[in-house]
Order: sequence, then structure tokens, then C-alpha cells
Amino acid sequence: MTDKTRNRLAAELRKVAAIASPENAAKYEAFAKRAETGEFDDYSDTYIYPITQLHDELTAARFTKFASRVANGEFDATKEESDEWARSPSGQEAAKQLSTEMRKVLGLELLN
Repeated sequence: MTDKTRNRLAAELRKVAAIASPENAAKYEAFAKRAETGEFDDYSDTYIYPITQLHDELTAARFTKFASRVANGEFDATKEESDEWARSPSGQEAAKQLSTEMRKVLGLELLN
């Protein structure tokens, strides 16, 4: 399995923190710590749209270059992460809400 998106995101936030002003470095580090927990993962249950939440918070902090990277999909979940979510309780619950036809279109299978 490839490195989890949350780890790549945290690492990239820390790269920027390393060259930022001390004040901004602390803010980037705070984002990195949150990212490591999975708070901004596409399939996290933390927000309705976790990656959009990250984008909005970065924009509010005036970190627009990094926010653009988020908006351009650089930190979107991988296929492996999508499949992992589909097997999770959250993914299975979502799949149960869909018709059989829609599950087939999306490639979602019920495990029970």
C-alpha cells in the first residue's frame, strides 16, 4: 500500500512550515498535526467534506498557495483509501442506503 494521504499531507505542510515565518510555521505545524490524525481525510467522519474544510481553513489563514494545492486534488484520497472506506462500517452503512443498481455502478459490495 502506498503512503496514506494523511501522511503525505502532513509532510508537505511541514515542508512549508520549515521555510515559513515563525508565526506561520506554528500554524502550518498545527495543520500538520491535525492532518496526521486523519481529520481531513476524504473519507473521514469529522466533517461533511473534510478536504473542503481544510481548504477553507487554509484560505482563512491566508495560506492560499497551499489551499490551491488542496483544491487541485493533490491530497485527495487514493483508490486504496476509497476501497478501505468501502469496507469500513461507515462505507457499509452508506452502501446500504443505495439501491442495488447504484451499488453496482459505484462498485460497492455489501459485506453482510
